[in-house]
Amino acid sequence: MKHLLLPFLIAALFAQVPAYAAIDESFHPEKLAALDAEIVQAVTDRKLVGAALWVERDGVSYHKAFGSRAPKPAVEPMTEDTIFDMASITKVIATASAVMLCVERGQVGLDDPVSQHLAEFTGDGREKITIRHLLMHTSGLQVNLNGTKPPFSSNRQEAYAQACREKPMFEPGTAFSYSSVGAMVLGMVIEHATGREFSDFCNAEIFRPLKMKDTQFRPSGDTLRRVAPTDTAERGLVNDTVARHMGGVAGHASLFTTTTDLARFARMMLNLGTLDGVRVFKPETVKLMTSVQSPPGLRSPVAKNLPTRRALGWDIDTPYRTPPHDFTQSRGALFPVGGYGHTGYTGQMLWIDPFSRTFVIFLCNRYGGGVGDTRPFVYQLHHRLSTLAAEAVENFDFKRVPGALPNHTTASSAAKHTTFTNSLGMKFVPVPGTEISMCLHETRRADYAAYATTNPSADASWNHVVFEGTLVGAGDDEPVVNVSWDDAKAFCEWLGRKEGRTYRLPTDREWSVAVGIGEDESASGATPESLSAQLQDVYPWGRQWPPIKGAGNYAEEDCRKLSKSEKTMEGYADGFALTSPVMSFPPNELGIYDLGGNVWEWCEDWFNSEKKLHVLRGASWGSSARAPLLSSYRGKQTADRRWRCDGFRCVLVPAP
Repeated sequence: MKHLLLPFLIAALFAQVPAYAAIDESFHPEKLAALDAEIVQAVTDRKLVGAALWVERDGVSYHKAFGSRAPKPAVEPMTEDTIFDMASITKVIATASAVMLCVERGQVGLDDPVSQHLAEFTGDGREKITIRHLLMHTSGLQVNLNGTKPPFSSNRQEAYAQACREKPMFEPGTAFSYSSVGAMVLGMVIEHATGREFSDFCNAEIFRPLKMKDTQFRPSGDTLRRVAPTDTAERGLVNDTVARHMGGVAGHASLFTTTTDLARFARMMLNLGTLDGVRVFKPETVKLMTSVQSPPGLRSPVAKNLPTRRALGWDIDTPYRTPPHDFTQSRGALFPVGGYGHTGYTGQMLWIDPFSRTFVIFLCNRYGGGVGDTRPFVYQLHHRLSTLAAEAVENFDFKRVPGALPNHTTASSAAKHTTFTNSLGMKFVPVPGTEISMCLHETRRADYAAYATTNPSADASWNHVVFEGTLVGAGDDEPVVNVSWDDAKAFCEWLGRKEGRTYRLPTDREWSVAVGIGEDESASGATPESLSAQLQDVYPWGRQWPPIKGAGNYAEEDCRKLSKSEKTMEGYADGFALTSPVMSFPPNELGIYDLGGNVWEWCEDWFNSEKKLHVLRGASWGSSARAPLLSSYRGKQTADRRWRCDGFRCVLVPAP
C-alpha cells in the first residue's frame, strides 16, 4: 500500500514554490513557510488529497498548489488552475452578488416580502419573510430542502415548489439559522426579477466583466480535466445532492472556480466594486453588503444561543458548534472583527480583511485516496491558516485597528454584569476598561422634569424648545435638550444626593471607550481638541458613508420639510424630523443607544488647555456633515450655552 501513496506524498512535498524575494516587503517569509507546512502536513496525514492557497495584500500575492488534484485512477498533481466545487461559497460570490445588483438597479428591494416576487411563497408565515431575511439567514427556513421529510428525487421545478412550501421554524427576523433553502429561494427571486436564468445572469453581469474565465456552473468540455473530483460519480458534477438534482445550477451551491478567479473577485471587493477599470458594484453597495446588517441581539439557538453578526450574505461573526472556536473560524485569531468571508462544505474558504487589505483563499480536495470525512479538521485548518496569514502581514498592527468591531468576548464580559436601574428608571451598564457604568440612553425629559420640579431655580427653557414653529422633544421619553453643561452637572449632583450615589457626566475618554474607539486613541497626554476627527471613516454605525438606513437620528428628509434652509443628508431618512424617543435605533455592542445622533452630549472635560470650552460628543438630529458624525469628532462650547440640539447622559461611579 505504501508504494501506492508515494507519488501522492511526493506531489505534496515538492509542490511548486514561488520566490520569496518579490514579496518579502509585504509578508514575513517565515510565516508563509509556516502556511506551507500546515497544508503539507494535512496532505501527508491524509486529511486532504490536495489544496491551492492564495494570500494577497494590496496587490502583492503569494499563491501555491499542494498535493494532488486526484489520487486515482492515476495520481494528478494539484495545479494552480485546478477548478474546485465551491459549495456554499456560491451563496456569496453568485447569489448575494446577483441580489445586490438587482437592488442597485431597482429590481428588488431588501425589505421586499419574498411573496412580492414569488406569488407562491405564501402561507405558514412565509409572507413575513423578506429578501433581507434570506440574505442574513434569519428567515426561519430549514437548513436544507425537506429537512424533516424524505429528500426529493425529482427536478428543478419540484425543488423550487418544495422550497416555497417550507414552513418557517421561527418568527422571521428573530433568530439566526443557516439556511440553504433560503439561498435557493433567492435564486428564484433573481430569475423572476431579471427574466433571465440564474446562471446566465451571474455569468453575464459578474463573472465575464471580471474576467473570471474559469468560473462556471456545470463544467464541461476541456475544463473537466482540471476539476478536482468530489464523491460524485462523475467529475464536474456538483457535490450537493439537491443542486445536482436541480440540474447543477442553484443559489445555495453549484459554482466552480479557481483560486485565480476568486482572487479577482476578492480584489474587486476590496476596491469597492471595481477591477481593472470595470465597475461591477457601486461603492455603497459593497459597503452595505459587507457591513453588519443583522439586528442587535440576534442569536443562534443551535449554537449555545450566542450572538451573531451577519452582513448581506457574508459571514462576519457567527457562532458554530465546532470546538474550540465559538465564532467564525475562518477569520482566524488575528484578523479583526469587521472583515467578511464564507466557507463551503467541500472544504473551501475565503476571508477578506478590508482593514489590512488582505484576503486568504484556501481551496481543497478532501475526497478520495482513503481520506474520510475530515470537515471538523478542515474547519480548524481554516482557523490556523487565517491566523498565519495575518501573522505573515508586514507592518500592520492587528491589535489596534480603527473601525474594527469589538469581539464578543469583550461584549459578553460586560453583559455578565447586571445592569443597574435607578429610581427614575434610568438603566446603566458597565463600560469595559473603565470604572463607570453608563446610562443606556440620553437623559430623558421625564428624568429632567423630576429634577426641575424640585429645583425652582433651574432654567425653564428646556421645557419649550421650538424649531421652525415645531416643538423639539415634546415627549417624556425623548431626550431633554437646550441644557447647558452647568445644567447637566447640576442634574447629576441632584440625582446623586437623591439616591446616595455618585453620578456625573462621562469623561471624553469614557465616551470614546463606550463608542468603540478607546483602543485607537491615546489614553493619556492628549487633549480632546488634538484627538478630534483623527480617526477617519469610523462612525458609530461602522465605516460606510453615507449611513445605512436606520443607523441613527440625523438631519434628513423630514427635517428638510420643516426648514428649507436646514442642511440635510440627501436621500437619508430615519423617520424623525427632530428628536426621537430614546432607544429608537439599534444599540452598540455594549447595549448603549444613540452614541451617534439624536442629541449632542456634554462631557466633563475641557476641550483644550485654555480651559474655556467644554466637550460635546455624538452629533445630533441636526447633523448632516460627514466630519461631525465621525466617532472621534469633538464639539466645543462654553459651559453656559444652551442649544436645541444639546443634551447629555449620566454615568454612575461605584462606591469606593
